[in-house]
Amino acid sequence: MRRIRLLVAFCLGALSVDSMANEISLADDEQWRSLLHFDRGGFFEAPRSAVIDSNFFLAPNGATDPTAELEATLNAFREDPKSMEAGAHALCRFPARALWISRMTGEQWPQGAVCPDLDVWKERYQDASVGLVFASGYLGNPASFFGHLMIQLTPSAAESKEWVDATQLLDTSLNFGADVPATDGLAKYMAKGLLGGYEAKFSNAPFYRNTTIYSEREMRDLWHYELALPDWDRQLLILHLYEILGQDYDYLFLTQNCASRIARTLEVVVDTDLTAGSVAWVTPESVIRNIGTINSSSGNSNSSDQPLLKSVTHVPSRRLITEQRYRALSSAEKTAARRIVPRTDHLDLTRPEYLALSPKRRAAVIETLQSHVALLRDTQPQATYPDITRRLQLERLGLPPGQQSENTQTSTPIHEATPSSAIRAQGIYNNVLGSGLRLTIRPLHYDLMDSEATRMPNAALEIGTTKIDLGYGNPKLREFTLFSITNLYTQHVPLPASPTLAWHASAGIARSALDCNNCLDGNAKLLAGKSSQFGSHIPFALIGGQLRTQRHNDGALAPMAQAGLLSHWASRQRTLLTLEHADALQGRSSRSTHWNIQYRLALNNNLDIRVEAQGDDDARELAAGMSFYF
Repeated sequence: MRRIRLLVAFCLGALSVDSMANEISLADDEQWRSLLHFDRGGFFEAPRSAVIDSNFFLAPNGATDPTAELEATLNAFREDPKSMEAGAHALCRFPARALWISRMTGEQWPQGAVCPDLDVWKERYQDASVGLVFASGYLGNPASFFGHLMIQLTPSAAESKEWVDATQLLDTSLNFGADVPATDGLAKYMAKGLLGGYEAKFSNAPFYRNTTIYSEREMRDLWHYELALPDWDRQLLILHLYEILGQDYDYLFLTQNCASRIARTLEVVVDTDLTAGSVAWVTPESVIRNIGTINSSSGNSNSSDQPLLKSVTHVPSRRLITEQRYRALSSAEKTAARRIVPRTDHLDLTRPEYLALSPKRRAAVIETLQSHVALLRDTQPQATYPDITRRLQLERLGLPPGQQSENTQTSTPIHEATPSSAIRAQGIYNNVLGSGLRLTIRPLHYDLMDSEATRMPNAALEIGTTKIDLGYGNPKLREFTLFSITNLYTQHVPLPASPTLAWHASAGIARSALDCNNCLDGNAKLLAGKSSQFGSHIPFALIGGQLRTQRHNDGALAPMAQAGLLSHWASRQRTLLTLEHADALQGRSSRSTHWNIQYRLALNNNLDIRVEAQGDDDARELAAGMSFYF
């Protein structure tokens, strides 16, 4: 009998040692660490979870010790749920952990846990497909300069067959955003966003709410990227999304943002670093580009040769819908549209140009105007818009049914657009300094010469652009742009609209004149004015001021004016002409005039040729070379 007891004790001890070894092995598994969002830390900081909400952990030190969290999770899962309140058992809170551990160990959990919230989530989404939604950039909010990324869950076809809108407006979007107090001003917002101080979390809402905000109010195009995940990976990810809803995370504009957090969430089932790139920050665009180049696989399931990206669907903004509908009208219909709405506060449905059209063509005109007024109502509210909207609706009800055919404009999804980082080499000739070579490095994002509708048309956003001149002796810094933002706010259709403001803001250091190598001065510009669109040409005029250092200038504050013409000659050719004058009103040394002519020929998405001529009061300069985008 004693021998039997010793043998049993030995076997139990061996099983305990094996179990402990297995638990330690599981705790080191990358997928377990992904489930805990263990992606923070660095050279001087121990690894830890990006989740800062204590409710996400079962061990007191679970945020810094994945082994302790695994042990606490196993103990919690093994507890008898029968005496617990509904939703209180760990199996209700962490279904993805339970599914993953069961797959890895074969362990089955106690039955009887009552999980009403989890049951509702599983009933709605257990067969849902998973995708991402990319919203193009928005210059009205620094956190949205580079676009925005959301996770989208689309119920199966069986559940959504009665939904008539192909954009699946009743889908669920999971949005990751910072909790910013309304009292925080712009300076505090930027400082805390860059250096830390905000918390963020995932929230879920019907997709139509995000469409209203991004597409209707902010005029941002949306792209839905459906992912091709193996079924077990898809189920694990959907359960993990339930786990992280409402949990608090660290937040930083450049590194701990919507793009990086969604990428880390997807890495629970994608065995690839989705934030890998050539720069230290993470943007929604870089994550989408990485997704477009890999296959669907996970660290604990069989790899698949199927591309992770299954399909891409474009959801155009209200601005683009209006533009497409207007372009689809005939010349007579365009004239009628302009006549019956001559001003933003006036609607005249008795105009002869309108009444001369057939009922079917009048319907096309009314649908175009309905879209245009909806755009104005969301972006430039006026008291007259509700009445005009009502009258247009009544007029449309009296016309034949049917839908206007739109002149569909091809839109390039962001992962196929020109990359945002660039390096440029140019040969230069300066009539005072001679010949040389210029190297330009632009980490982010686009300028007026390579902007496109995928990001934001007729706008520019450059961060950290650096120009270095070689050949005039030692290498010399010619210019460093901390940031440069331009929005021309052009009106895309000749229908009445409230006045809009074109503007430019920038800060950095640059040479104060073209005839010198050692005359760097700091400057900050703020300009505002008007722009118009005439076919493929956009003239603009801006006025404002320049704040500058006085090492090589007289006058710290100089009133300033700028005029320009941006021309789109073809899909791959553009020119930009600008004339700029600043005068601090302190004599000749405080006054300067500068002109610039640029030409761009895009060879493909990664290469272009640029030619530039410029001059000021002291010298003339010509540059020509090639850019590589990456």
